[in-house]
This record gives sequence, structure tokens and C-alpha cells, in this order.
Amino acid sequence: MNSFKNKEIQIVAFAAPYPANYGGVIDVFYKIKALFDLGVKVHLHTYIYDDHYPTKELESICASVHYYKRANTHKYLQGWPYIISTRYNKKLIEQVKLLKHDVILEGLHTCFLVPYLKEAQISFSIRMHNIEWKYYRFLAELELSYVKKKYFLEEARRLKSFEKIIEGSKILSISKKDTEYLHQTYPSARIIDIPPFHHNKKINILSGQGEYAIFHANLSVNENEQAALWLIEKVFNKIEYPLIIAGKNPSERLQLAVNAYPNIQLESNPTDVKMKQLMMDAHIHLLPNRQPTGTKIKWINSLYVARYIIVNPEICPNHHETSGVFVSNDANIIQQTLLLLKDKIFTEKELASRKEWVGTTYNNISNAQLILG
Repeated sequence: MNSFKNKEIQIVAFAAPYPANYGGVIDVFYKIKALFDLGVKVHLHTYIYDDHYPTKELESICASVHYYKRANTHKYLQGWPYIISTRYNKKLIEQVKLLKHDVILEGLHTCFLVPYLKEAQISFSIRMHNIEWKYYRFLAELELSYVKKKYFLEEARRLKSFEKIIEGSKILSISKKDTEYLHQTYPSARIIDIPPFHHNKKINILSGQGEYAIFHANLSVNENEQAALWLIEKVFNKIEYPLIIAGKNPSERLQLAVNAYPNIQLESNPTDVKMKQLMMDAHIHLLPNRQPTGTKIKWINSLYVARYIIVNPEICPNHHETSGVFVSNDANIIQQTLLLLKDKIFTEKELASRKEWVGTTYNNISNAQLILG
């Protein structure tokens, strides 16, 4: 476990990764935790804004933590993407060069450092949390506000142009789909597929059979609401199997859609304890996903508690039927799979298969070792 005790590394994060309360910072925080457990001394450079602020939790697992503020800069007027221009910081650049240790750049957000690291001959890798320009184009497709849609499209254009800075670098991709894109677009880059880091330690799946399917998400997020509405209108419109939609701040529109179907129930703002119980008691977890890039931390969480999972191929490209995972983005096929699974008892054999697959693929320690290798 302590074979890397003499190793020191710098991580430049797009936001202070504690509290670890959404996908990107969850990956960063538990990556740092895994490196700490391996004995690596992590020097963290990060930004404080909104609810991302200095914490003892970060300082307890890092050798040093350096905080910076985001600011509007002239770089945006020069054509840089907003998420990058506001993180450009001369003090950060100088501090990273001063420490000299190898660097992990978290997201395209921090890749303004690439030319400075090359100039200083500091080894670095880039953790691509998704393909940013594709993500912003996707946000534009969902957006109803003309002003926001225009901003997302402009940011997507700038991000696609800026992305070329990663050519020839060591890249830590987060999903199979992103890995395929990166290989095709940047053939000279060294690309390693590293699944998301996460908080889960032990698979805890109830045996037997549940009585409903569940879709859980932050329902105030546009893409999650759209996914819930798609399930209601395209999947559960023709079958009577119970569905629970659970999450934060559902809109009146979603509530009205749920009210039209007696077999669908909305759980608004459940406590963490309630949400965990809903997830464990469910028979089938549904993970529809239109997002064309990255991955979902709730996918990882579901693997640790869900009996059966029906997931979109953007998240998991292939079936793992022996582990209870089925892949489709077609409403009719999802309906058929639901009807196939609703009376099926989750077996000890399926549980053993899930444990073997998840333990190999989503092991934080072994994935941290891959980064250091």
C-alpha cells in the first residue's frame, strides 16, 4: 500500500473538491484520497468560489493546498473559453513551476498550464472529465432561453478550438466513449482509460426481488428532468410497472407529468437516508442518458446497491447480463427488458459476478496506481 511513499505529485483542480457533492469534484476528491492511501504526497492547487472553499478535510490528505480565486480576465476577450479564461492565474503558474513535481491537470479547465509545463520540462497528465465542447453543445440543445443557448454554443465553439492544446499529451480518459473520440482525434496522445473515482467501498445489494423501478437524480437540472419526462412519456406510457422518480427540486411540469400515471410516484427532496433506502429497495435502476460525453457518478453508485440496471450505451457500451446490467437507449427495448426483469429474482450468482466485475474495474486504489505508472 505504501510503495509510493516517496512520490510527490501536484494536482490542479478546477474547484476545491470538498464538499464532494457532484460528479467532477467527487472524482477529484476520491482520487486524492486513493493517492494519499498509497502514501503519495499530493500538492493541491485549486479554486475557491461559491460553495468551494478551504477545508480541513482537504488539508488532512494533502501535503499542501494552494487556493486561488477565479476572475474575469482579458483572456476571454482574446477568444478563450469562459471556463478556462476565469481560471488563468499567474500566481498558480509560478507556484506549480516552483514545486516542479509531476502534475495532473483536472479537466480542460486547467489546460492553460500546458505550454508552461512543457517549457519548464515538468511531466504532466490531463484528466478529461468529459469532452467539454460536446457537453456545452448538448446543454445548448436543451436550453430554452435564447441568451443561454447562444452562450453555450459560443462556449462550445471556443472549447473545441482550445481542445487542440492536449495533442501529444498523456490523457486520463473517464469513459470508453470519450476514449474512442480522443484516440481518433489526437492519435499522438497517450490515452489511458481510468474510470471515475468514487466513495463506495462495499457492494451492498439486497437479495431477492423488489417491487418497483427507480430513476434518481437532481431533478432541477435540465438534462435530468428531460430524462425523467422521456421515461414517463416513452417507456412507462404503455406499461403498468411501478416507477419512482426521486430527487431534488422537481418542477411543476414534472409533477403534472407524474400525476397523469397512477403507477408513477414522485419523491421530492428525499433525505440521504431515504434516497439510499429507495435505491436499495428498488428492483430495477434506470439510467437513461442523452449526454454524449463523460460518465455519471450515479452509475457507479447504482452498481454498488442496485439489483438490476438498465443503462444507456453512452454510459456502459456493452451488456453485463451475468451481473444484472442491460444496455439500451430504445424505449421499446427498455419496456421489454422491464417486463422481462420484473419477476426475476436477483441471485447469488449475479451478485458474485457483479462483485468481480466492479472490484476489478472500479477499484480506486488500482486505478490510482495506473495513473502513477
